[in-house]
Amino acid sequence: MAHKSPETLRNVAVIGHRGCGKTSLVEAMLFTAGITNRLGRVADGTTVADFDDDEKRRGTTIAASLCHLPWMGAKINVLDTPGEPSFHADTLSVLPAVDAALMVVNSASGVETQTRRLWQRCDEMGLPRAIVVNMLDRERSDFDATVSALQEMAPGCVAVNMPIGSQEAFRGVVNLVSMTATTYEPGSGKGVTGEIPDDLREIAAAARERLIESIAEADDELIERYLSGQELSTEELIRGLCEGVREGRLFPVLCASGDLVFGVDRILDLIVECLPSPVAAASRRAQLSDGTAVEIGVSDDGPAVAYCFKTLADPFSGRINLMRVFTGVLGSDSHAYVGPREAKERIGQLFTLQGKDHVAMSAIGPGDIGGVAKLKELHTGDALASHGPVPRFPAPALPAAVMSFAVSAVSQADEDKMYSSLRRLCDEDPTLDVHRDEQTAELIVAGLSQLHVEVVTDRLERRFGVAVELHAPRVPYRETISGVAEAEGKHKKQSGGRGQYGDCWVRVEPLARGEGFEFVDKIVGGAIPRGFIPAVEKGIVEAMASGEIGGYPVVDVKVTLYDGKFHAVDSSEMAFKIAGSLAMRAALGAAHPVLLEPVMNVTITVPTENVGDVMGDLSSRRGHPLGMEVVGEMEVVHAEVPMSEMLSYAPDLRAMTGGQGEYSMELARYDEMPAHLMSRAVATAVA
Repeated sequence: MAHKSPETLRNVAVIGHRGCGKTSLVEAMLFTAGITNRLGRVADGTTVADFDDDEKRRGTTIAASLCHLPWMGAKINVLDTPGEPSFHADTLSVLPAVDAALMVVNSASGVETQTRRLWQRCDEMGLPRAIVVNMLDRERSDFDATVSALQEMAPGCVAVNMPIGSQEAFRGVVNLVSMTATTYEPGSGKGVTGEIPDDLREIAAAARERLIESIAEADDELIERYLSGQELSTEELIRGLCEGVREGRLFPVLCASGDLVFGVDRILDLIVECLPSPVAAASRRAQLSDGTAVEIGVSDDGPAVAYCFKTLADPFSGRINLMRVFTGVLGSDSHAYVGPREAKERIGQLFTLQGKDHVAMSAIGPGDIGGVAKLKELHTGDALASHGPVPRFPAPALPAAVMSFAVSAVSQADEDKMYSSLRRLCDEDPTLDVHRDEQTAELIVAGLSQLHVEVVTDRLERRFGVAVELHAPRVPYRETISGVAEAEGKHKKQSGGRGQYGDCWVRVEPLARGEGFEFVDKIVGGAIPRGFIPAVEKGIVEAMASGEIGGYPVVDVKVTLYDGKFHAVDSSEMAFKIAGSLAMRAALGAAHPVLLEPVMNVTITVPTENVGDVMGDLSSRRGHPLGMEVVGEMEVVHAEVPMSEMLSYAPDLRAMTGGQGEYSMELARYDEMPAHLMSRAVATAVA
């Protein structure tokens, strides 16, 4: 496939809250454009975009997928994205690669949480948008109420068509620009255009006036003609609408039913006519390795520069990188400099995707989207360049992993394979956090939710043949002392031949929280030879690895070695190391040991009406609120909460806020645990 002129390209991300019908709408677009000859269904697992086994089984989009279709002489690259917050990162990663977004809204549910969050992200990026009010054939659907809610969210939202009929009687759309009506046969994708029904003429005329007013407001010539009563032509309205969309002032609202394929042709018309091509879109800011800021637009000239927005981990093809080319032409069987290290790699066969199917391309031209396999150094968020310096594009801010599980392979033979396979899945999902906890020695897999981690483990077994089990992670408690104590450690052994002898006295004292360990040598008069003192310290440090309460590491202790004895023949480094360990254990037991628990800084974003419930719940978790702030229509609560109380917080917060709350946390410090709760932590250590 030869590359297209950038003027004839449209790159669009289909975004929205879960359950709004994004995948069904994409399927309807492909069907309407003639790419498919049969309409797939999400419930049947037969759509082009949701091809993964996990997606088919769960009936929801888990990963962004690329499709393309021709319409009105243009090539439209469509990226179907997840609406489930657990996979929010995949949606955010796609946005830097497109020139516009198509926001899909469920006409029965209206503007939902994810709708607002994604709208705000698009605002931050200055991304042009159009809106589709979908599922108008469903019970309780209400186009007018949804448009009103959209206008409250963003005043620039304006209807460019309106439905003919409602709910089960929905049968077509009125085009408010051309003032024509199109009715459809269910599932055909083809409409018949004619006169507006008599009962809708007056309503349509009023809606058209609102549309004209919105378009004319930003154009002095148009508003003057409009206010003087002159009729604006269809061409003038389309031109004004397109300018408003590109400038981020107007957001056209369309109506449709993806399941019935009603209004889909009008959506495709608007994508081609009003959403910007790569040439008309704003240039991207980037930075060279020397810190120089550059603006990267779309041009045939110069070196090929591309941005990797998604990585797929395939057990057979290896890593597959999806890229958006900005400048130049990237050809198959060429070479490019890849990633921040600017490593030179060979570009093999290029392709685009139609769901899971690869469509070979001889080259990817400026503004287009495609893929390449088996590049070792290219990761999500990196760029490549055919020659010259490789720019660095700003990476989208992704949510931090908050739900952690300890993972272990069902078969011991799969332990090594499990870790390497998880690392490959991390390439595909930047929000996945895989690490080994140094204290508990557990392999930890952290994601955005329990569902997120469960999907990862399903993929691990299905793609790489590694079956794993998930467990609640152990909390990394620590121990310290609250008093001062002295103790002797004597190691004496005589069993024929040369014996072992070491004797030392130590004093332990608590240090301020976070100061770790301090060793003080106060030996005078040669009570212990200088060569044996490091061995005593080594024994003390080894003893601190396992405390007296639950076997947790001991921290924040000052140890003073102040006396001891030795034997000229039987003393050795090993004997004094053992003596130091014995002295330390005895001293720790006498110095009133206490348990320290990790305390987290927690940031919780919730609707205002849920703040009271959240604050009450934090109190029940031994949390200490630090303050609140208003951010948009949400409130952000800052608090400190013990980690042990946050292990199951994600589902509880979701239940309290109807899925609208989200949180992040990071370690603040370690604090002494209340004595009456220590038994639980000790039981965990024993288990």
